[in-house]
Amino acid sequence: MNENIAVTIVPVVLLAIVFVVTYTALVTLLAALFRGQTKRAQDAVGMAPLKTLFTGFAGWAVFGAPAAWCYSQASVGYLPEFHVAPGFFIAGTILVVVPSLICLLGAPGLYTHIGRRLASMRAGEMSDLSCVILGSVVAITASLFPWFGWFLVMPLLLFAEFGAGVRAFLR
Repeated sequence: MNENIAVTIVPVVLLAIVFVVTYTALVTLLAALFRGQTKRAQDAVGMAPLKTLFTGFAGWAVFGAPAAWCYSQASVGYLPEFHVAPGFFIAGTILVVVPSLICLLGAPGLYTHIGRRLASMRAGEMSDLSCVILGSVVAITASLFPWFGWFLVMPLLLFAEFGAGVRAFLR
């Protein structure tokens, strides 16, 4: 029985570690490439966090509802006669990719803000990239916890990332 648990848990833990490391590396790279955008997104999160969160929620509602409708229209029939309507599928994919890219623009600012708040609790000064790494590791790891992370932390992070990306882009 213990061998079966180990066979099941080890790949999940390794996958979680790979996900945290790769997403942290991506966000750190984006923070290094888009310093101005990151600073504006960090300022947006720091000055008006609720406005940023609700902007993200509204944005995902605007893009998410039509995307869900397009995906529901894309699948026609049941297995084994399952057909996909390519126009609806492409439209739904575009409606998911656009807010995801906006989230990638806002993520470095959000995680820098989280990292700054965490760094203020310890002695010593941290660079901007160190704060991005600290904030992203903590936030992404928190989003991987069952139930609480999946249904509370991860959606709030996505809404805040989108709101920070939009507000930073519009400044």
